[in-house]
Amino acid sequence: MKIKIAGAGAGKTTSMAESIIHLCSETEEYLKIFCITFTNSAAKCIREKIITHYGYIPENIVISTIHSFLYREFIRPYYYLLYNKQYIRISTINLPEKVQYKNYAIGGLESRNILHQTLIPKRAKWIIVKKSNDIKAIKEKRAIILKQFKSYCKAICIDEAQDIDNDMLEIVIALDRIGIPVVLMGDPKQDLNGYKCLRKLVKKYPQATEYITFCHRCPQKHLDLANLIIPEKEKQHSDKQEGIISVIFSSENKCEELVSNGNFDLKYISKKQGIYETHENGKTEDIKENIFEELIVPIREKFPNTTELDLMRFSYYLTEKLLKNYASLKNEKEAMKQTFGKIYLDKKVYAKIIDLISKKTQNNRKEVISISSIDVIKGQEGNKCLFILTNDLAEYMFGKKEDDTVFKNKLYVALTRSLNELVIYVTPEVECKYGRDLINSFKNFYSISLIKNIS
Repeated sequence: MKIKIAGAGAGKTTSMAESIIHLCSETEEYLKIFCITFTNSAAKCIREKIITHYGYIPENIVISTIHSFLYREFIRPYYYLLYNKQYIRISTINLPEKVQYKNYAIGGLESRNILHQTLIPKRAKWIIVKKSNDIKAIKEKRAIILKQFKSYCKAICIDEAQDIDNDMLEIVIALDRIGIPVVLMGDPKQDLNGYKCLRKLVKKYPQATEYITFCHRCPQKHLDLANLIIPEKEKQHSDKQEGIISVIFSSENKCEELVSNGNFDLKYISKKQGIYETHENGKTEDIKENIFEELIVPIREKFPNTTELDLMRFSYYLTEKLLKNYASLKNEKEAMKQTFGKIYLDKKVYAKIIDLISKKTQNNRKEVISISSIDVIKGQEGNKCLFILTNDLAEYMFGKKEDDTVFKNKLYVALTRSLNELVIYVTPEVECKYGRDLINSFKNFYSISLIKNIS
């Protein structure tokens, strides 16, 4: 196992691509190199790097998301063999936050042999590692499956490894144990889920860990600030000595004017709160997928003899029709009436769909300021960035808290997005809690400029 810890702007994608190219140069053509990551966009970036080098993707290099890899190589071909159940497809719907509703939704999908994407690592773990009540026959089959996979796998390269959860952690350790080379590239300081699994691997395999501390993105001034909250071995340095960090107090500048007129490439906050509305990527598609899944059951009850494919087609048709009607009528109940007519919907299903299409309505309150969450801008960069500082992150910036948490990691991400200029906007809550004297002393010590009037 090889673990590479690389901070923000360290060129993780380039380094991962180089590792893959090196492995490919010494690999027989029949052996596959799997490069897996957590998002389609990350997979696309690596794919582009490989194409830049070769002009194409060699047949023995397989680039995909982790979920696709686990489903394609393990769940689809082997889950039935071990547990006598065959999944027909994957669902990506947003699950309810409350556990009881979440389990109900998952149970509904499972009853139709549909696997929710969040369960893919757990199901794959049952195949690769263990399930608590496995009998001897299953263990014997597992050994055969792993032997088969090892016969055509040269190595597994995992990008953005800070996002692996406990199930994936067990998978990685198990594959390493049977002799499959595993290369992990990631930054535990950008773990915004709180899994801490990459940290666990570093602790378990310290001799296999390499630290890449050079930053190609941020000026050293920005890194000096970020270095205050990260481990000694991971402190970063840069050749870029120029750079600007500014502080703006909310009492002297209106945030809405700043957002509108500041010409920022990125504008972000810890999370949605107060007047700050965070926009998430893919919201409309998520709503569409959720409505589709809610409609499957009542349609099946209405047309019990219909094939699964026709059920899916009809559900998608009704979903599209509903959203079109809602866009035209601007009324949830009228849109439901126009769409479904005499098709009976259970009260719970009806209420869920009403709630979903209501979420599609944009918030038009004048006082709302629309910006991005830190979770969304992770991986992005810009020449000029606006960071809205709230109390949950301020306590880490000013040294009031030091424990390793998601909030600390969010602060690190927030401080390392800019190529040149970072503007920190101090909200009224932060100014009230910490006071001007403390903020100004902090600002003066780290040579941060004060902007009194943005205009």
